[in-house]
Amino acid sequence: MSYFYQIIANGLHNGFLYALLAYSYVLLHEVVPKPNIAHGAFFALSAQVFTLGSALAYNILIFTSAASLGFGLAASALITLIAISVFSTLIVPRFATLAPNMMIVATLALAIVLMEAARIGADGRDFWLPSISSKPFQLGLDATITRIQALNIFAIIAMLVAAELLLSRTSAGRMIRAVAQDKLAASLVGINVNRVIVLTATTSSVMASAGGILALLYFGNMSFGAGLTYGLKVLFIAAAGGFSTPRMAAIAAFGYGEAEAIWDGFLPTIWREAFFYAALSMMLIIRGRA
Repeated sequence: MSYFYQIIANGLHNGFLYALLAYSYVLLHEVVPKPNIAHGAFFALSAQVFTLGSALAYNILIFTSAASLGFGLAASALITLIAISVFSTLIVPRFATLAPNMMIVATLALAIVLMEAARIGADGRDFWLPSISSKPFQLGLDATITRIQALNIFAIIAMLVAAELLLSRTSAGRMIRAVAQDKLAASLVGINVNRVIVLTATTSSVMASAGGILALLYFGNMSFGAGLTYGLKVLFIAAAGGFSTPRMAAIAAFGYGEAEAIWDGFLPTIWREAFFYAALSMMLIIRGRA
């Protein structure tokens, strides 16, 4: 049983990363019910710019390791916020009232542009951050995770709790819920619907970007195609769940991450992606027929 417990522990980190992405995705989808893959793009972009900025500062500017990481984080925040601003103020409001296919085409184009910009900026090379706090953290039941995994999980839980409190306890959250339920009625009672859409798109995208930074601190690298991979996975998971509430989407995504870990522990990993994409596709077909 200890082996099984360790597999479950291994899946905690990825499960919470998927949960954060799914929560941020469905948060925006409730206000603008159009499919998009931009969240995966921001998830990858923040990590890639962080890595590239840190490598530039260390190798070219001759900064210390700590200063290089600070420079990379600042560069990541600046560039990612610019991309999020374009997405939140230009793409989402403009395509919110158009056909659903228009949104996914626009966000796919955005994801490809960001992916290729990161590839060109890095000159096609992979840069890696040094290992950070890989010492074991005991969970009990003969299972351990690394300290950076534990810190990431704590940070993700804090973000999810903060988002839930924002939705349930603040005036901004009430406006988001009102716009999600009925845009016309919300506008009639004086709510600026367009402003709420921009606020929600910005908040959800920042959450996804923060997840990318946390993933990078653990993995040390983010591949150029990760944005499309994570964006499609989260889209499939949310769609298979019927675009439920952000909280339920996070729970389903966490379960998906644990299912991947269980597959890796007992079955050939080469077939993992094919199986899970097929399973999610079948769920979409079944729900579509229902």
